[in-house]
Amino acid sequence: MQHLTRHERRDLLDREARRRKSGVWGDWEIIELPNGVFSGKGWPSEVRQIRKNHVFSLLVRPLRDGNAHLAISSLSGVRPSWREMQRIKNEILGEQAVAIEIYPPAAEMVDEADMFHIWGGLVLPPDFTIFSRGD
Repeated sequence: MQHLTRHERRDLLDREARRRKSGVWGDWEIIELPNGVFSGKGWPSEVRQIRKNHVFSLLVRPLRDGNAHLAISSLSGVRPSWREMQRIKNEILGEQAVAIEIYPPAAEMVDEADMFHIWGGLVLPPDFTIFSRGD
């Protein structure tokens, strides 16, 4: 956004805020990436897809067994709400998918960008539930 004027930046951020409030994000655009687009080591080198709409951008890293790691960001850098993360999970991984957010040990922490990560489509026991077994 550095190439934009102050007025243009403010306009973009205002539009994002209105879209988030209204829930009208637009369709997901899918950009397929060939191997090696993100050079170096670590998980970014495994990203194979970008998805974006008028509010959020996602880096999609496929994992084994149909699972995926989603790295989620917005132009404003404002953290997605729980409802927004749930909606992203539903739209990208499916309504029946389970996704988790992880807070790693300090030695494994990576915080180089305002991105929020979920791992989803996970293989969990068939009887997994967030509800008490007595319910």
